[in-house]
Amino acid sequence: MADQFSIAEISRLTGLASHTLRYYEQQFPVLLDVERSRGGHRIYRRRHLETISAILRLLKEEKTSIRRAREILGEPENEAARTGNSDASTENVDARTETAPLEVSRMLTMVLDRLDSLCRNNEKRDQMLYELLRSRKSESDNELLDQISRCRRETHETVKLCQAVMQQRFKSN
Repeated sequence: MADQFSIAEISRLTGLASHTLRYYEQQFPVLLDVERSRGGHRIYRRRHLETISAILRLLKEEKTSIRRAREILGEPENEAARTGNSDASTENVDARTETAPLEVSRMLTMVLDRLDSLCRNNEKRDQMLYELLRSRKSESDNELLDQISRCRRETHETVKLCQAVMQQRFKSN
């Protein structure tokens, strides 16, 4: 796969219209900081394609809003994102640098909340699996259940520990 793509190639690969790609550049100016050729044509990189794929997954498959997608992907909130004006990038560099620790903290909090939610969903699935395997009464099934339970418990404890660390960090700031 090539390392550079034109807007037409990205459009073909993603199924998005060129105007939609330009709109996403306005909404995600840091993540989609597309270079320009000497002639002014957009030069997309593989990382841009991956970012666009992540945006599409969030917007289309998970039905999140653009604002929520920006939060999840770590796009800093700035005037350009709110107004659709991507010319504000130079003056926002210092603001992004100053707010980076806060943005990282927010992203970590969101990730931990999502992990906590996944842990709770896994507990429900594990309970159903436990009931199914218990009805079969196999010794290897009991061993599997013990391993799953131990893994889930360790994951849940790790999430709780990370949440406690984040809360302590917020209190100290």
